[in-house]
Amino acid sequence: MAGRIQPVNAAATCIGVLLAYLVGTYVTGPFHAASHWMGAMLACTSVVVVLQKPGLRQSLPVGWMRVLGTFIGALIAFCYLSIWHFSVAGMLVTIFLLEIVSMLLGIYVNGHIATITLIVILLISQENPRLPPAINCLLRFLESVVGVGIGLGVMWVSERWQRLHRQSQQPPAG
Repeated sequence: MAGRIQPVNAAATCIGVLLAYLVGTYVTGPFHAASHWMGAMLACTSVVVVLQKPGLRQSLPVGWMRVLGTFIGALIAFCYLSIWHFSVAGMLVTIFLLEIVSMLLGIYVNGHIATITLIVILLISQENPRLPPAINCLLRFLESVVGVGIGLGVMWVSERWQRLHRQSQQPPAG
């Protein structure tokens, strides 16, 4: 039972979430203060998703898929918001189209982040209709990318620390 507990992994997640929260709140916040909490949420969830895998090698494809999905969701949200204002019917039609695009690109199973990104952007635009679509979409994309980068960075540091710790635990050869 105690062998399943990995304090380094738990601490790495906490450090990653803290860094992503700070970036999402205080770095992107000055560009649009009303949505900085959503920015923090996207950055933090990106960290958590990336850190769910057991190592950096396994986390890289997850991070890439998160970046790609966020980009596609933000791009389609930008196209929609550049033409129309938020409406529930418009949101549903746009989600439908996004799901079809994800299927065509072969990322449907792993591409739901695109849909989440689209929904977040559209809901932020509903709450803040004066926010330019380009700023809304760019901020959400950057927050997710920063979260992925922080997650991968924390994973890399965690792996290095664990490797050094294991080496220091081994008896000297010879």
